[in-house]
Amino acid sequence: MRIAVLSDIHGNLPALQACLKKLETLPHDRVISLGDHVGYGPFPDEVITMLREREIPSVLGNHDAGAAERIPLDMFREPNRSLLTRTREILSPENRKYLDDAPLVLEGENWIAAHASPVRPDRWDYLNSAPACRNVLSQISQTFCLVGHTHVSGIVSEQIGVLRVKPGHRFVINPGSIGQPRDSTRDASFGILDTDAFTWEPVRVSWKMNETLAGYARIGIDEQTGRMLLGV
Repeated sequence: MRIAVLSDIHGNLPALQACLKKLETLPHDRVISLGDHVGYGPFPDEVITMLREREIPSVLGNHDAGAAERIPLDMFREPNRSLLTRTREILSPENRKYLDDAPLVLEGENWIAAHASPVRPDRWDYLNSAPACRNVLSQISQTFCLVGHTHVSGIVSEQIGVLRVKPGHRFVINPGSIGQPRDSTRDASFGILDTDAFTWEPVRVSWKMNETLAGYARIGIDEQTGRMLLGV
């Protein structure tokens, strides 16, 4: 099965639209999202609507939990805290329910997905080192562990020295972020996992930053603050 893995869209509708357009050209059997649909970006309601209407299953991210009042907003720094307060006000009832109903973990035949970690997923731990990833792999049975949260794409094997996806090994895979990438390029990041062929195909897509920045005014946020939220 070829699974397109999205993550950390963060209210960036132009970036999501660009990725979904690219995805139309790539063979895949299903799409999943690793959460954090909201926060940082100015289009939280539109992003969730697009995911919901396409029936894309998703796990809950920490920013989603904040917007859905499942965790307190004092866990977030300004100006993102104020943006999440505004997000609570503008989400439609249907989209709020989408967040309310989102699970912390999704599982398939040989994969498990969580926003931060499938081990105690409500702690929102960062798997941002090889030892942290291998510690999680030692506690799960699945071949592929799909996580986001760091906004940086990468693969870690359970065994030191294994650098590519291949049968007989297990992996933590992070597709990076669509809405606020924090690695070497501003291009949106996702990937496609082929669970039969044991391949991971990273995909980078350019998006219209000016359209995202222009969206902040409609929710009462100035461009300078918007740039801070986007990290640009």
